[in-house]
Amino acid sequence: MSAESYAGPGVWIRIQHRFGPRMMEWFLAGHTAFWGAVLLYSDNLFEQPSWAGFRAIFGDAAFLGWTMAGLGLGLLRIGGLIVNGARKNVTPTIRQISAGIGFFIWCGITYGYSSSGLISTWLAIYPLFALGELVNINRAAHDQGEARNGKSR
Repeated sequence: MSAESYAGPGVWIRIQHRFGPRMMEWFLAGHTAFWGAVLLYSDNLFEQPSWAGFRAIFGDAAFLGWTMAGLGLGLLRIGGLIVNGARKNVTPTIRQISAGIGFFIWCGITYGYSSSGLISTWLAIYPLFALGELVNINRAAHDQGEARNGKSR
């Protein structure tokens, strides 16, 4: 068996050990997938006044919903986190790229809501998600430095 094996109890130990520090990445990946799923399963969501900006940009909810959930931006990120957590040697570049994409997603959602001209709870949620993605990028970059240069003691 190679050192990169995905089998055995070591996989679960690595995933459990890495889950805590990456919890926000998991949360935002799940939130992305569920956000898209809500768009796919909600009737006439884009007809509500707070969705006017999204309607102007995307036309209908199905396109954005399939992009977020159906094409799997959230699901791809979850898969990347599973692979990253299971590997013996971490691959923080995957996490940096997915957090960067997440940053643009949450900025775009913030822009879509702000384009409606209506102030609502979105203002307290999505800009902070974008900020959280910047923190995730920083953490992944720190992990990349440790993987490349070793942990400082």
